[in-house]
Amino acid sequence: MSLNKQIAISVVEQMKESWGGRLPSWEEFRKASDDGRVRTNKNIAAQAVYSQGVPKAYLIIYGIITIWMGFLVFPATAVAWFFFDFSAWWIAAALIAGWFLIKVSRDGHCRAIEEGAKRNKDLYEVLVSAGAFWFEP
Repeated sequence: MSLNKQIAISVVEQMKESWGGRLPSWEEFRKASDDGRVRTNKNIAAQAVYSQGVPKAYLIIYGIITIWMGFLVFPATAVAWFFFDFSAWWIAAALIAGWFLIKVSRDGHCRAIEEGAKRNKDLYEVLVSAGAFWFEP
């Protein structure tokens, strides 16, 4: 069993402990989310952002545009540096920009599944049982 799966199982067990042997209801999740108390598992979010029920705007921005820009900015800069003899500083800047875009995407994945779970009870139930969220009463 992978480490990520073990962590997710542990989160579900800890959630049940802190909620008196049960997982929190959708209404409790929505309240906690509105209060800013929900933490989201980034690994699960990266996979779940493509799920049905996640708002399309989040999917397009964070699931497609920023993640691909993050992965492509460095190779594009390396090619431009090779052909157009840009300063080598462009390579360092591209690495930093790529890292930043990927980080923005990962945070966006979390916001996307949290927003989707607030709108869709079925999605919430699947995600909370998978260990995607952590919040206390």
